[in-house]
Amino acid sequence: MSSYEVRAPVVVGVSRSAKSHGAVDWAADAATRRGRSLCLVHAQEWPAGAAPKDRHDSPDQVWASHFRATGQALLDDLREAAAKRVPGLQITTRLLDGRPTAVLRDVAEEASLLVVGAHRVSGPGEVVTFGRIGPALVGHPPCPVVLALEPTREEARSGPVMVGVDGSVASVPAVSFAFEEAAAWGAELLAVQVRRSRHGDWPQDIQESLLDVSEALAGYQEKYPQVVVREEVVVGNPPVKLAETAAEARCLVVGSRGVGGFRGMVLGSTSRILSHMAPGPLVVVPGEAE
Repeated sequence: MSSYEVRAPVVVGVSRSAKSHGAVDWAADAATRRGRSLCLVHAQEWPAGAAPKDRHDSPDQVWASHFRATGQALLDDLREAAAKRVPGLQITTRLLDGRPTAVLRDVAEEASLLVVGAHRVSGPGEVVTFGRIGPALVGHPPCPVVLALEPTREEARSGPVMVGVDGSVASVPAVSFAFEEAAAWGAELLAVQVRRSRHGDWPQDIQESLLDVSEALAGYQEKYPQVVVREEVVVGNPPVKLAETAAEARCLVVGSRGVGGFRGMVLGSTSRILSHMAPGPLVVVPGEAE
């Protein structure tokens, strides 16, 4: 079991954007793998001066009723889609008032996992966008945050769970989550360390990194004997190399603070860069203090 509350639901933030459908699919599958319930949350940010009045027959009150009704209709539609995808899954919905980022930070206090959607922006040098919500959530909630980008190729779903490690205390929760995810999927685990290119490809440096990775995984392979583990050291720019290496991964798991997985580079900046480069779902796990 993870260090996160076992009974806490998997929470997914939804909106009227098409990317919410992919996020709900990812969250429903995650809830099923973990034996937890699914909670769909939609935050409605009221326009200035549009708050409902006391009189039920006032135009403002009528408008407010319609505004709430459209939000609930969105939740009902996505709940139906999730129930069809995973029959028997326990699903709840919450329609809350407030800015989406603030609302999701609050509900994440009682979540085992928080999922938000993303979509690709086509064009030269294809990039990914999570809007203003995804990056604003990274590093704040006490639970892992999943930026659920659908992979470009269907075969990416059958790839390994990948985690960036370096053996630091800060990377321990990310490694733990990655093993749980690999075990739940029945997937291979790919543990990767990225070294800076300056002297990073010297044989003794590569050997040192491989030792770091092995030490980071120590104990987990005994706890999850069914998980096949592969270790790899790559040289170059951390977020770029991680994104390239994760091309076929089910998801890429990183920590949210400390050094974990990216020697000499603070994870906060790396995870922000990865939010625009990840080829598939990105999981950002709260780290432990060094």
